[in-house]
Amino acid sequence: MNQPIPPYLFAFAVGELGFREVGPRTRVYSEAVNSVLDAAAKEFAGTEEMIRQGEKLFGDYDWERFDLLVLPPSFPYGGMENPRMVFLTPTVIKGDASGAQVVAHELAHSWTGNLITNMNNEHFWLNEGFTTYAERRIVEAVQGEDRAILNTGIGWKGLNEEMERFKDNLEFTKLKNNQEGVDPDAVYSEVPYEKGFQFLWRIERQIGRPAFDEFIKKYIATFKFKSIDTHTFLKFLKANVPGIEKEIDLVLWTEGTGIPPDAYEPVSNLYTKIVSLANEFKLGRMPREDEVADWRGQEWELYLENLPKVIEDSQVLALDERYRLSESKDYEVKVAFLQLAIMSQCRNFYGEVEKTLKEVGRMKYLRPLYRALVQGKGKEEDKILAKRVFSEARECYHPIARGVVESIFAKHL
Repeated sequence: MNQPIPPYLFAFAVGELGFREVGPRTRVYSEAVNSVLDAAAKEFAGTEEMIRQGEKLFGDYDWERFDLLVLPPSFPYGGMENPRMVFLTPTVIKGDASGAQVVAHELAHSWTGNLITNMNNEHFWLNEGFTTYAERRIVEAVQGEDRAILNTGIGWKGLNEEMERFKDNLEFTKLKNNQEGVDPDAVYSEVPYEKGFQFLWRIERQIGRPAFDEFIKKYIATFKFKSIDTHTFLKFLKANVPGIEKEIDLVLWTEGTGIPPDAYEPVSNLYTKIVSLANEFKLGRMPREDEVADWRGQEWELYLENLPKVIEDSQVLALDERYRLSESKDYEVKVAFLQLAIMSQCRNFYGEVEKTLKEVGRMKYLRPLYRALVQGKGKEEDKILAKRVFSEARECYHPIARGVVESIFAKHL
């Protein structure tokens, strides 16, 4: 490589790898297992179109190749944006091309994160807020506005839940925060992603999309192959959008706690319909077959995330009997459903919980399942189950994932 990179982006993979060509700049690699390679090639067939949309929005793709590597299930992240070869969890292969949204996120990092990098982890939102914004723009261009809004809606729900999680530690609800003496893995959250996205979306709404697109192109051209901090970004913003600080409270957005009052829940017919169906569940009405006939994973994910945290045992069973959510091939759906089952103490699904915790090592799924098992008073059986499963599965987890589960246990056991 001729391009300079920060050290956290240095990675290499060793194994008996096979590959499939999926575009002029893209191969998909994985262990040389035909079924995995074929499924990955199908899921990521639209990658070149995404790169082209990214270039339209943000300027030339500066890294020549954009290859993808599907790792074994123990890989602890959804994706890691290593330049020229993105590392991916196998859980993004869902069979309906929706896993491509994770690829859109890692691709977007080719501009925001890899070209312009946060100076340190206290300014992590500069990497992730920008990339989440860029991801949704790419998804909108390739998969349509409804998909992008569903993605935003799931993020909005996640952001609100993080406010609850950090209610006793508001420092980590700030975009720019103080991490002196803090393990970044312990406070890793959706805040830099989703609050960062909301901040940029707020600026876009203020100045209009065409002007914001020009601003982003200029921002990338100005700072590429450099590391910057929040102050540098704000100075550049004020210089290029005169008077913006009179329209938007920039200090509140970057240094304030919580969600600013001018953040915005997304709106679309599909989004509103799913949320209202989730609200009707509280009145005892389950969606009819015809209402969910064309739902994919994201629709179900949004639906499940908007249900009450705890429901009747019989309701959990009825939901699964009708829609087989516990057997979903989409882990976002499956884990959201299993979390609901644990919180509702519906033990019929604990076998599936154990199986899931033993077959994937992605922290996005380990965190909520282990947390649901050990959080709260009583629940001795759940806590015993969590400890047993962890003792049996821990050797298969990545050390970072192991540390995260141990910190959940330290807090709740």
